[in-house]
This record gives sequence, C-alpha cells and structure tokens, in this order.
Amino acid sequence: MSALVERPQFRRITPGIETLPARFTLPRHRHLRAYATIVLTGRFEESGYVGRVSASAGDVLVHPALDCHANQMVSAGVRLIRLNWSDAYGAAGLYRVDEVDALARAAEKDLVFATFLLKEALKKSSSTPGQKYDWPDLLAADLAHSPSIEIGAWAEANGMARETVSRGFAAAYGIAPKVFRAELRTRAAWLRVTQSCDRLSSIAAETGFADQAHMTRWVSYLTGASPTVWRRESHFAELQ
Repeated sequence: MSALVERPQFRRITPGIETLPARFTLPRHRHLRAYATIVLTGRFEESGYVGRVSASAGDVLVHPALDCHANQMVSAGVRLIRLNWSDAYGAAGLYRVDEVDALARAAEKDLVFATFLLKEALKKSSSTPGQKYDWPDLLAADLAHSPSIEIGAWAEANGMARETVSRGFAAAYGIAPKVFRAELRTRAAWLRVTQSCDRLSSIAAETGFADQAHMTRWVSYLTGASPTVWRRESHFAELQ
C-alpha cells in the first residue's frame, strides 16, 4: 500500500465496534478511505460533504473516499460499528436499516461478513428523519451536484443576500461556502486523477479549475501530494 495513504492529514478508522467517550467531538477532519458507520445506540451529529445529519440507532452513515466532516455527540453512550467500505458499494449518505442486531453480532466475529450483510441491508434500506434540509443543506447538496455554482447567483435565486448565505453556511458547516465548493471540486478532480488515465489538463478544465496549476495547488493542499504523485505512486484500488 502506498505511503500516501499514511499521510498525517488523514484520519483513519479502526474497523469494529466502538463506544465513544462522553462529550466526544471532532472538528473538521479528512479521511482518505471510504467507510461506513452503523449506529447501535445513542445519537451524534455530523456535518460534511453528505450534508448535516443527526444519526441515531439504526442509522448507517456512508462516508465517501476523501471525505471531510465534523462530529459532535448529542447523547451519552454512543456505540458504533465502523467498517471499511468502497465507493463502488453505493452512494454516500444517511440510511436506515432493520438488521442492526444481526450486524452487531456479525461484527463481533467477522468484519468482512458484516460488510457483506451491510451491503445487502442497504439494498432495502428505508428513509431516515436524521437528514437536515435547511437552506444551508440545500446549498451543500446543490454544490455537491454542481461544484461550479456561483454563491451569489444561488443566494439571489433563493431570495437571500450573499453575505447572509456566506455567514449562515459557515455557521452550519464550519467553512465558507466558496471553500466547501472548492473542496468538492478538488475531490472530483482527485477521483479522476486516481481512477482514470485522462490528461491532467483535461481533468482540471472539466472539473472547473482555471488551469492545471490551479488544480495542482488544491489537490496538494487537501491531500499533501500533487496529482502527478498520486497518479504515479498510488492505485485507487488500494485505497478501498
């Protein structure tokens, strides 16, 4: 496995069952690998690329590769299962499943089998009330769908002042919307760099960067290595 995976700017999970300490909180942090969190007991909140969620028992939060989010525990006794995941298993987001007890039993003995059970459970998952849909979350979803959206234009279309949107979004997500947009654009470019053989200049243009140098600066900032290094030294299959 490439040493790029071990870079200090990435937080790593320990697969298995975990009980979070009281008053657990984590500021915004990054994960290189995709992973899934199954909530067994308690409730916690998270804000990141999949939006703002309040996850409780029975919820599954799927985090994509190169994700960034913040966590805050809402109740005591939060108990979780964390599993290694792959973007190929399905879309990131918040889901609700009925097989929590079976997943917990499987995770105690065989994490690979638990991952298989979760993949099957997500095929028939139901909606969860934990996803927030206030205007900052609608903006986050719009930016995730199209990172080229102009913040001022979005504010005007929704009858809001740009300054109000910038302050309100930063209060909700801990980051200005233009930086959130740049991070999503960078993630899209990084996925293309690591998954394809497309020319770097083409990736930069097609993901909304001014030029290849602009993309290189952002990829280097978020990941600690340039697109050229990622393409030369890592294989996306190793990261999943």
